[in-house]
Amino acid sequence: MIGPFLDVFLIAAGPFIGSFITASSRAWPDWRQIALGRSACSECGHRLRPWELIPVVSFFLQKGKCRKCGAPIWPLHPVGEIVALIIPLIAVLAFDGGWTLAASLFGWVLLFGALVDLRTFLLPDVVTLGLVPPGLALAFLSGGPGGFLEHLLAALLGFATLAGIAWLYRRLRGREGLGMGDAKLLAAGGAWAGPFALAWSVAIGAGVTLFIVSIAQLLGSKTEAETPVPLGPGLAAGCYLAYCLPSLVQTTAG
Repeated sequence: MIGPFLDVFLIAAGPFIGSFITASSRAWPDWRQIALGRSACSECGHRLRPWELIPVVSFFLQKGKCRKCGAPIWPLHPVGEIVALIIPLIAVLAFDGGWTLAASLFGWVLLFGALVDLRTFLLPDVVTLGLVPPGLALAFLSGGPGGFLEHLLAALLGFATLAGIAWLYRRLRGREGLGMGDAKLLAAGGAWAGPFALAWSVAIGAGVTLFIVSIAQLLGSKTEAETPVPLGPGLAAGCYLAYCLPSLVQTTAG
């Protein structure tokens, strides 16, 4: 009986959780501001009223600007809120009960890391390394010791793969091309989704990254060979989809 109520709650809460995640990603690494800060304009300090905090709707009603000082609101705010709604929608379609909650939390944490990476080109360890233990714990609950070892191997393999590519690129080109945060993120994806999902995580991540770059170019952003492009957002999407898609396909087929 709790399943349908949980599904509705997660979907209804998604945009509001996305609003908090987006604001928190802008405040990171100031954890005090994240925990204690109230919603306010980052430019003039104007405390936002309830009608200014409606996910997505308030952004467009205010034309993407603060009502008091006219400063532009971070354009990724409504994007984060929409993605935070899509995350539980996918989870509800793919899983049941507590697994739906786990998948939603996994996606929301990944969203926070992705938004931080877009802003700072850094993936917080609290996201990447923090996701590994719960992923392994869920693997143990669903597959016992064998499942735990399989997902542990996937985490180690995921980290070693991207860390090795980063080392090779640095040796050949003499500069950084791939951060260790990406390697840690793929380790988290392996811990959650297992070894067979690693290739899908990377493939989807690369595709999403190319899509983001293409959209940025269409909007007028100039990208060259030396322009840094964060892989984290695409890889986060790849890890989440690689975790959910097998169950989604199985549910749909059934």
